[in-house]
Amino acid sequence: MGLFSSMFGSPSAKYSQTEHALSELKIRELVSRVRINSLSKGEEEIVERTLIAGRLGDGKISLRRIDEILRKLVNTNNISIYDKKALIKIFEDYYKDTYGEKK
Repeated sequence: MGLFSSMFGSPSAKYSQTEHALSELKIRELVSRVRINSLSKGEEEIVERTLIAGRLGDGKISLRRIDEILRKLVNTNNISIYDKKALIKIFEDYYKDTYGEKK
């Protein structure tokens, strides 16, 4: 952990580390160009594959891990910051509605 993040917290620190089941089908449903029309088909597939691979062996993933994955995709120029913001909002809403989890 760097000095900056130890003093101010990392951007992902605001998200819960509690892991919840998230199926491949649900990921594909949430990461959809229908929901985020600025995503290209290629970007959509990269996000889906990366999130599916980022789950634990039992198919669980936390909002914090989702945020970290999306941030890495922005940093490697695979998606835009605007797509990341839209995607994390979709996952926040899903986790809140499904698991009662707030950030």
